[in-house]
Amino acid sequence: MKSSSLFRRTPHLVSMLVAVLAAVSMWYVVSVRERVEAQLEVTLDYYGIPANLVITDGLINKAIIRLRGPETLLRSVTQGKLIQAVNLSQIKKGVTVVPLTAEHLGPTFRAFELIDVQPPRIVVKADTLIERSVPVRVTVDSPLRNGALTVEKVSVTPTTVILRGPETVVEEISSVPVPIMADPKAAGTTVQQVVTLDTPSLITSTPPTVKVQYSITSGRTEVTRRCKVEVLAENRRQYLVTPGEVSVHVEVPDALAKNAQYLGQLEATVSPPDMEEGESRVVELRFRLPEGMTLLNPGTEEVTVSRKKK
Repeated sequence: MKSSSLFRRTPHLVSMLVAVLAAVSMWYVVSVRERVEAQLEVTLDYYGIPANLVITDGLINKAIIRLRGPETLLRSVTQGKLIQAVNLSQIKKGVTVVPLTAEHLGPTFRAFELIDVQPPRIVVKADTLIERSVPVRVTVDSPLRNGALTVEKVSVTPTTVILRGPETVVEEISSVPVPIMADPKAAGTTVQQVVTLDTPSLITSTPPTVKVQYSITSGRTEVTRRCKVEVLAENRRQYLVTPGEVSVHVEVPDALAKNAQYLGQLEATVSPPDMEEGESRVVELRFRLPEGMTLLNPGTEEVTVSRKKK
């Protein structure tokens, strides 16, 4: 009977022995096996920022940590991307020092000895988050000289916007500029544009865009210019143009009526068709006008192009 009972207990003894050996093996792997050091890059993810505050400076994206621990565990940590959450719920308006120590970095690294963290702390600057209504101010620019174009009947919708951001920045803003570029080709017309507001960093605007409407006017003067006809071809010396010059009647802004550099941008050109030597063709003239110039009467719209004989 005793022999039979001992036989039935033997499997249980074997199981217990296997369990003890497994536990000892794990303890050896974790605690006894050679401990090594590793340097890791950790991405910082912030949470808990109070709703009435906005961070203006001090946040960093990554930290460098040095750990010591069992090689097996360290290898498993270094194989993935490390993201560490940092709690900012205790920050105040002004400057707050937030330590990056083992106890502040949470449970991820508690199985290791934390040797060093760089930086060991972050200095966070926070400001009160406020909203304020600010008027919109239209500013006008022009590619032409001052006085050449006049912008009138300017209206903007809405006339005010709500700015949201750090108190020290929002309080310094008296108005939001809305720049518009006066297009000389639009002289005499009413222009409508949707402009995206350009606000400082950390400042948002509601709405983010405004509608602008304005009229462009300009005093205009008629000018007659003599232009040499230019041949647009690689072998242009093989062609003869008749007449070689044309009279062009144009309208320009008053302020540029005597500006030689501006008027000199008027060009008359011709592109020769495929022709045999000695052949002549009547070809349409093309005109290149600078901004703000209007072609009234080219004098002639066609010229004769002849290909010279060699």
